[in-house]
Formats: sequence, C-alpha cells, structure tokens
Amino acid sequence: MERIARLLPPWLSAVDAVNEVIAREAGIGPSDLSCLHEVIVDGPLPAGELARRLRLTTGAITHMIDRLTAAGLVQRVRDDTDRRRVLIEAVPKAREQMLARYGRLDTQTRATLASFTAAERAVIARFIEASLHDTQSLLDRTS
Repeated sequence: MERIARLLPPWLSAVDAVNEVIAREAGIGPSDLSCLHEVIVDGPLPAGELARRLRLTTGAITHMIDRLTAAGLVQRVRDDTDRRRVLIEAVPKAREQMLARYGRLDTQTRATLASFTAAERAVIARFIEASLHDTQSLLDRTS
C-alpha cells in the first residue's frame, strides 16, 4: 500500500506536466485544456454543465468559452432538442489535433495495460474508479 501511495503523486504530476505541454502547444492554458477535454470526450455540453464540472462560476466559464472560441477550438451551437439552449462543442479540427497530441501517451498507456492480465486490468480499473469517486466526494464536501 505504501509503495502505491508514494507513486501516485509523481504519476499525477507527470500527467499534469504532459497536459501543460499539450496546452502550451495548443496555445491555451491548462484550465482551458480541461474545458476542451470535457467537450471532446462528453460534448457538446451546455455552459452550465461545463461550469459545474470545472468548478467555475458562470462568468468564468463564459470567459473561458470566449477564449476557446476565439482560438477556433470550440463553437456555440443550438441544441437540436431545445432551440433555446446553447451547447458548446469542439470544432472537428481541434478534436483531431488534441487526439494527435495525446496519441503517444495513449499508445504507451495501452501498451502498458496490455502487459497486464484481464483480471489485473479489472483491479486497476476498480482502483481508479474508486479513487476518482473518493476524490470527487472530497471536492464536493469542500465546495
């Protein structure tokens, strides 16, 4: 248990460093990259949902979306199911660029995971899911 607990902080720092490099390459800040990630993975999303996920005020998320729009990375679109609602989506080129930027990390991660058995991968997934849940719960209690 101690070995894992000691290894997690440097791993998380390394992931943060990769994200900072990718954000810099894209010409945006790390928090803007987090927003872009949300709309690439789960988008299109309403601004309010982005604000909730990123723990930002409505004013802060509006400025972030404005920056990402000006950079040509996201766009505002009308919701097909509710024309009054606006969604934020990644432009296709931004999606392709981000996937390419994360390509090496994705390939390396998949190769590492392939070296584990299915049972070991299930344990790893269970640990990550539980850790994510616990961390989000801590954030919810401190908000």
